[in-house]
Amino acid sequence: MQQTLLLDSSYYPLQMIDWKKALTLFFTQRAEVVEHHQDVVIRSPNQEYQLPKVMRLFCKIKKIQSVKFNRMNVFYRDNFTCQYCAGKFKSIELTLDHVYPKSKGGKSNWINIVSACHDCNNKKADKLPRDCGMHPLKKPKEPQWIAMFLLKLSHHEKHIWSDWFASKSL
Repeated sequence: MQQTLLLDSSYYPLQMIDWKKALTLFFTQRAEVVEHHQDVVIRSPNQEYQLPKVMRLFCKIKKIQSVKFNRMNVFYRDNFTCQYCAGKFKSIELTLDHVYPKSKGGKSNWINIVSACHDCNNKKADKLPRDCGMHPLKKPKEPQWIAMFLLKLSHHEKHIWSDWFASKSL
């Protein structure tokens, strides 16, 4: 079933929600429908409703300033690409690599962790990039929340909301 883009009162994107949650927010008068999916209708025994495509909450939600640091978010940030050999992998085929090794005092954070395939991670081991000649393709950094939000959308979801994001210049 189709998803709904949920915005706060200032039109800042918050999350994707399922149609049941969207209709609950609408019927409890906590959100308004900004745009409907075309030709998608939900029917009850005596009513029918167009499925919301984009909804706006009536209350302002504190903007999400940071992205939670975890394994999957690192993979999304790095586009499921090994940062040493540039190969594309599935999440189960990737590991996290400390650019500055833990054994040398490196921290587990956005600016020191990159996605790496098993072969590259084993090859680099606990060496510094300059010592083994293996440098990440991109300097690791903490991603912006909205960029991560867009990265996590499936290809189909990006297609559905491409016109909306383009017209709203998010």
